[in-house]
Amino acid sequence: MKRKTLYYTLLMMVMLPPGLAAQPTRTQFLNDQWTFAIDPLKTGEGSGWHTAAFAAGGFDKVQVPHCFSVDPRYFFYTGTAWYFKQFAMPAMPTGYRAWLRFDAVFYKATVWVSGKKAGMHEGGYTPFEIDITDHLLANNRLTLAVNNEWDTTTIPGAKTAGALPANAAQMVAWMNYGGITRPVQLIVRPPVFIQRMQVITDVANKKGDALVRIKAIINNNTSQAASASIVANIYYNKQKLPFSGKPVNKQVSANGNTLIVLEGKLPAAAVKRWYPNDPHLYEAEVICNNDTLASTFGIRNVEIKGTQILLNGEPIRLGGANRPLDYPGYGSIDPEHVLIKDLQLMKQAGMEFCRLSHYPVSESLLNKADSIGLLLITEAGNWQMTSKQMADTAMRAKFRSQMQEMIERDWNHPSVIAYSLGNEFESQMPEGQAWVKDMGAFVKTLDTTRLITFASYHVWRNNIKKPEDEASQYVDFISANIYGSHLKNLQHIHEVYPNKPVYVSEFGIRVTERNTEEDRIAHFKKAFVDFRQCDYLAGASVWSFNDYMSRYPGTDASGYRAWGLVTPERQIRPAYTTLQTEFAPLVIQTKKEGEQLSVLVTARTDFPTRTLRNCQLQYGNTIIKLNTLKPGESQQVKLPVQGEGVRLSIIQSGKFEILKHTP
Repeated sequence: MKRKTLYYTLLMMVMLPPGLAAQPTRTQFLNDQWTFAIDPLKTGEGSGWHTAAFAAGGFDKVQVPHCFSVDPRYFFYTGTAWYFKQFAMPAMPTGYRAWLRFDAVFYKATVWVSGKKAGMHEGGYTPFEIDITDHLLANNRLTLAVNNEWDTTTIPGAKTAGALPANAAQMVAWMNYGGITRPVQLIVRPPVFIQRMQVITDVANKKGDALVRIKAIINNNTSQAASASIVANIYYNKQKLPFSGKPVNKQVSANGNTLIVLEGKLPAAAVKRWYPNDPHLYEAEVICNNDTLASTFGIRNVEIKGTQILLNGEPIRLGGANRPLDYPGYGSIDPEHVLIKDLQLMKQAGMEFCRLSHYPVSESLLNKADSIGLLLITEAGNWQMTSKQMADTAMRAKFRSQMQEMIERDWNHPSVIAYSLGNEFESQMPEGQAWVKDMGAFVKTLDTTRLITFASYHVWRNNIKKPEDEASQYVDFISANIYGSHLKNLQHIHEVYPNKPVYVSEFGIRVTERNTEEDRIAHFKKAFVDFRQCDYLAGASVWSFNDYMSRYPGTDASGYRAWGLVTPERQIRPAYTTLQTEFAPLVIQTKKEGEQLSVLVTARTDFPTRTLRNCQLQYGNTIIKLNTLKPGESQQVKLPVQGEGVRLSIIQSGKFEILKHTP
């Protein structure tokens, strides 16, 4: 979500623009240069580092977002580190308040403003806000103590005793990249403002009109009840659309908040549904008194029908990938150039239905997934938690907090179609079953428009003989991590749950001294033979798109785990090319007929499969727009034969080469 406001680049000194009276919410980024120091002995707070008078000027300088784990000066440091930044703040009009928003700080953060503790947060990948109004001076010192240590009480974290061999139980499978890893903002809000908004759409009637329901939380920060006048507008390509939603007037109690619902229709002529290969985006704008909040959204329906996941009424059975957040020199920072390249490679290889990682991804990634057409399952935590941890009241509260922060950030992204409650935990145990039942119910209190799943490492095992034996009984569709014997394991899952779709949330093989790249290619090809025999398979997501650093036992001497289709630096391995062909939802057949090349393009009916839209056939300099092809449909094209080696390509959305073929 975004504000209709001005943004300012900040350097050493941050100042809000003058004239705040009668202004809407205003946001400034507090990125760029900060002062920094590590604190391995944890003496900083006792020595007064958090105080306004502390002289931190001689400390090192860093650029935020910053990951101290990959900064060569503090390479792979684990412990407490401190960040400092000076900013000036003019007096705010009566009733206005100021917040700091951190998109992510890994893992624990304590925040001081001018020597006064403003707040704390735990959780390394989700956004949080802290009200700093009562701590502000004309000139301020912003100080953060950040700690990236893990133990059995953190999410992610180590496991309680007895879960695994002692060395593995102590570790997380990816690096604990510490720091202020995503942007920081200073937000000034008026007395009555829009806290957040959720956009829910449905196209259910025969006319094709879209029902748009906007739920907005209106806050009143004053000591008296306030009148709120709320209106909503809908835009497509910056053009205002005829939306039938009526304005709402409501009283908001003193120092309270209220839920406002604005509901209306978009006429069928203005409705363009969001598809992976035709991802139309709209913008909803909510205006409350003099405050404005806007959010992009897509019009699309997701539902379960028997063993199928339907998108806008059409079955989807797609490939995907897991993308551990890791890049040399950046750690868990997701720089724009890496993000763009990765999603381009994934999209071109048909990796369109993804459970990307074991933790919330950046909002920048979600924005790009919306715009290029990826389907995502987002996951908040619970990586291999033990039964003891899942039964612990404090751990449950931490997970709910992280899940809520993720959902309230992500619920308007059309790319997000499901939430995952965790990965490879003890789902066969009573505590695991209670976890899925309870956390699934909690998620539904926040967002009823997404599907619920979790990645099971037990559902395919022989000891699971009936639905009641395992927590997958409580999800909308089954996700399973399967590393071999794909057909046998999928058939077992289907026997236990014959009326649910199945998604392979992880499959793959790692390159080792015993497993060559040729072995991987053979493994993948056999997996697809198995996948294509399972009409209840909704998707399969390879582990993993890229190599990632780890301390987990068995990691390569290089420090990386070589599961990736691309290297850490994103060099393409041969297995990527194999999967690009296997994940393509269409096949090409060619035949030379004298001086003519006959090309038959057919949309797959087995796996993967979906309706093909917005595709072109390119042969040398010749480009032919293809018809919309439903699964099983074909289109024949005849072209003049060109020189040897000239290849055919299928181009999706004008920029993604999803299939290559040499006649």
